[in-house]
Amino acid sequence: MHHQMESIERPTSLQGAWDRKAEGKEAVRFLGGGIDLQLYSPATVRTLVDLSGLGLAFIQREEGLVLGATTTMTEAIESDEVGEYADGFLREILRQVASPLQRNLATFGGTLGSAHPWSDVIPAFLVLDAELTLFRGSEETVRVEEYYAQREAYAGGLITKVRLPALPGNGRCAFETFTRTAFDVAMLNVACCGAIADGRWEDVRIAVGGTPALATRLRSVETGLVGAEVTETSLGEASAACSEAIEARDDLRATGAYRRTLARQLVHRALLDVAGLKKGDGA
Repeated sequence: MHHQMESIERPTSLQGAWDRKAEGKEAVRFLGGGIDLQLYSPATVRTLVDLSGLGLAFIQREEGLVLGATTTMTEAIESDEVGEYADGFLREILRQVASPLQRNLATFGGTLGSAHPWSDVIPAFLVLDAELTLFRGSEETVRVEEYYAQREAYAGGLITKVRLPALPGNGRCAFETFTRTAFDVAMLNVACCGAIADGRWEDVRIAVGGTPALATRLRSVETGLVGAEVTETSLGEASAACSEAIEARDDLRATGAYRRTLARQLVHRALLDVAGLKKGDGA
């Protein structure tokens, strides 16, 4: 931890943690797994408020799945409830995140709060239509998509848990990412969930991240697919539309043009997976 740290406090209630942060403002930070604090801690921070004593490390299977904010990715990977949820979709994504040592520390609250554009977890939560619970003197629940759309309004809130609704009975999900090495962050990633009835898309959700902007749902493309016949042609058109719709820009990892090519390929692959097709199947 950086040399400017003066104290670590361990409150026993959410209200106590919130009051301490409100009182200390920029000099105080919440401490979950601590990865981001270690890497990016601002020079103003003097006090860390350790959240480990607040009972926020839990995994509950309800109609869907509820993950406490200080639950680590490793704990989730090892959980039967997470393995059973959405046919193991979330577990498979978590196994690809960073390195095992980082997964031992990284928490869901930290992942959601840090909102790294290359996060593999955030696109998955977006297509699962997840909602998170925040504490700001009282608890409130907000959909993850809305939380990122209005980040200024929710800034500083203490994330306590994230709830993942159950998928419809015929729902399937798929995830695709492109990285240079197993432990590198994504140049682009794609999460899709969908349901098909009588050969047509009944529901479809597509999120693309690492563009290099934060992951976002591509609602215009989703709307165009719902009701459409599930064919190679409709999937190809949707993938091309996603490539056009993303906020692709250049950075040190890739050019915007390369990201558009990746988006078309990865969305196509993910939609084929959700539809239960292989490339070349369908009309």
